[in-house]
Amino acid sequence: MSEPKSFEELERLAKSGPSLYDLKDELRDYVYGLSNKAYAKGDADRDAICDLSALELRQTYIRECFLKSIGGLPAPSVSLDARITGTLAFDGYRIEKIIYSPRENVHVTSNMYIPDGVKPDGKNAAVIMVCGHWDIGKKGLPIQAACQLLVRAGLIVFAQDPVGQGERWSYINTEQTVNCNTEEHDYAGFQCLPLGHSIARYFVHDTMRALDYLETRPEVDAKKIGITGASGGGTQSCMMMMAERRIAAAAPSCFVMNRKHYMKTGQAQDREQIWPGLTEWGIDHEDFVLAMAPRPVMLLAAAHDFFPVESTFRTYRRCARFWEMHGRRDCLEMATDEIHHQYTRSNVRKSASFFAKHLMGKDIDQDNYADDSLIAPLPIEGSELHCTRTGQARTSFSGTYAVYEENMRELRASLNKRAGIPVCERKANALRFLREKVYKNRKPEESRYLKRWLINPPDWFAMEGGLAANGLLWISQEGVVNTGMLFTRESDINKLLLVTIALWEGGTRNLAEHERFIKETCQNGRFAFVVDTTGTGMSLQRQLSAKEDPHAFYGCIFKLNDDMLWLNDSIAALRTYDLLRLVDIAANHEMFDATGGVEIYTHGRYSVYADVARFVDEQNRIKKVVSDEPLKSYGDFINGRFYERSDIASVILPGLLEYADLDELREWSAGIIC
Repeated sequence: MSEPKSFEELERLAKSGPSLYDLKDELRDYVYGLSNKAYAKGDADRDAICDLSALELRQTYIRECFLKSIGGLPAPSVSLDARITGTLAFDGYRIEKIIYSPRENVHVTSNMYIPDGVKPDGKNAAVIMVCGHWDIGKKGLPIQAACQLLVRAGLIVFAQDPVGQGERWSYINTEQTVNCNTEEHDYAGFQCLPLGHSIARYFVHDTMRALDYLETRPEVDAKKIGITGASGGGTQSCMMMMAERRIAAAAPSCFVMNRKHYMKTGQAQDREQIWPGLTEWGIDHEDFVLAMAPRPVMLLAAAHDFFPVESTFRTYRRCARFWEMHGRRDCLEMATDEIHHQYTRSNVRKSASFFAKHLMGKDIDQDNYADDSLIAPLPIEGSELHCTRTGQARTSFSGTYAVYEENMRELRASLNKRAGIPVCERKANALRFLREKVYKNRKPEESRYLKRWLINPPDWFAMEGGLAANGLLWISQEGVVNTGMLFTRESDINKLLLVTIALWEGGTRNLAEHERFIKETCQNGRFAFVVDTTGTGMSLQRQLSAKEDPHAFYGCIFKLNDDMLWLNDSIAALRTYDLLRLVDIAANHEMFDATGGVEIYTHGRYSVYADVARFVDEQNRIKKVVSDEPLKSYGDFINGRFYERSDIASVILPGLLEYADLDELREWSAGIIC
């Protein structure tokens, strides 16, 4: 035997990884491989569109897939309850401050820019300005400048605050801090996922209801309403281009590209920009655009954007033929500015000219529309643009709903729906759903081989306190190697023992913290097998961006889980499969006593993998799961306004609450119910 090692020394070995394989990009390679196959199929499907009939079928398919992806649309409020809370007059236009309610107890704050001389029954063209990711929303300088340029082109402009921005911050005067804007989108967005929803559904529905409101205004021609926005506003524009047939023209800025190019940048995106299943179903940015054909579209881009502009050009070129099919090639345009990520005033002027041409039948003389003299001094004082008394809907109206309360409403509806289904039927439905998710995209190999890599047999590492350890690896599925460390007493090295699989965050990189459990398990005459699932422990994914913590919001685990969501898959489902493969090996390997089945011990939220694995295990090999500080239920996760956000992407199984919750899975596995 070697000199005795400490648990800390083994942790250092785990961080180096096994000498036989470099596993640091294993998760990335697995996800990218699946994604690239889906992208190729999507390209082939679009290439096969050869006539208008096929194009129309594709457009219907795009809309259906997108609405399915975001979980459908929420129920609207009975009345918009729209009201004008103030008016500001400026040279050549006025701004009305408007609040409307797309859903019960939800308040959307908006500014409506109206050119002078507009007649109440004039049926004028309008453009919805959807805000990008600015904390202050519609009050932001780029939004104000864009709205002024558009209104001076003769367009009515409706600028609204998105969820978590402007006057719609959700976490105000709370005991914990969740920053507004993208952090709020992600924080609340993860609580949508177990319900089978995306936070995007609320962005889409807010804007659909803005269209409803504009249709009530006598100044607006309901058939001449366009949409534009940059960055997050480009995202929202594209969502509406897919979902809403009433949009007459669109000019998304700084967003349209393609999934394959962006995936390889290693960058994450915000929660409302993740649309589960669309990559699996072959939907890409080309589809966002062609969904509009033959309605006018202008793609606006920044040449030095972090969104790769070369993929914007590719999408533009590949989409041109769909307008040619209609004999309206002039209705698809593209404009690029030599600058980084922003909706430049030059591009706004181009979009103003575009909307004036296609919605108003009017040519703008760009020579006379090119300087900033058209823009009033900016910014207009933010408080002047407030629609609410306090500058925040949350503190101006009692009972105002944010996404948290909307999720609570959806959770109650989900519980009521499940309660109406007989228990045994619910169990069968949950089993079918989870088996599909866990085994989706997996390619098992027949090998049940465990290879030692720390010390070759018959040697083991000697451990302090009379223990022994060895590193093991095995093939979880085609192209995926999993790792772990096996512990026993020195006196039990050559004995056939029962095994307890141990699962926690960090895996073999986090042994010292769980030293007591390992020692107690071995003293009880069992093997303690500490497992690393894909992307953890010895195979912890290398960083793909500047984020140092791979488990943080926008870290590499977060980003790769998002790529899996696009495939209707998840890291939680993948790692549950990893665990089942190890159970399969442990239950059939000559090293272990399989007569008493396998036990699993978990600490922390990785308990999800064990709970699901035990429930779906067809051979009933997992006899017992003991969990310390588990994720008790997704219902609790949604009910709690606040949660620990680190590595949350790894433990969410989207859509499970349509069928069951984690506590029900545990009861069914134990034979307590049904």
